[in-house]
Amino acid sequence: MSDLADVLKISILGNESIHVGFHLIPYIFNQVLTTLPSSTYALITDTNLARLYLPQLEEAFNVAAAETGSKARFLTHQVAPGEGAKSRQVKAEIEDWLLDEKCTRDTVILAFGGGVIGDLTGFVAATL
Repeated sequence: MSDLADVLKISILGNESIHVGFHLIPYIFNQVLTTLPSSTYALITDTNLARLYLPQLEEAFNVAAAETGSKARFLTHQVAPGEGAKSRQVKAEIEDWLLDEKCTRDTVILAFGGGVIGDLTGFVAATL
C-alpha cells in the first residue's frame, strides 16, 4: 500500500470523508476493503476513463485484496461518457448488469469518474 503520509484527510461535520493526495488508487482500495467488507465490489466508470485507468484499477484492487485477505469479486461496468449517460436507459442497463452478476445487498458500488458517473452510480446504488 502507498505511504499514508501522501494522503490528507479533510474533516466535514466531524467525519474525515474527503481524502486527497498522491497514490490514491491503492490507498482507496485498501480503505474500501477494510472499512466496507463485501463479497462483491462493482465499479462503474466511463469508456474514456476505463481506457486510461482500468488495468491500474484492477491491479490495485487485486493487491489490496491480497493484503487484506479479501476473496471478494471485483466487477467493472463501462458507460458512454457525457451527460447522455444520465438516462433511465443507462440506469436500467447498469441495474440489469448488477442483477445478472448476482450482486446482493452487500455489494459495494463504486464510481470512478466525475459528476455524471458519480450522479448515475449514486442513484443506482440508492435505488437498486
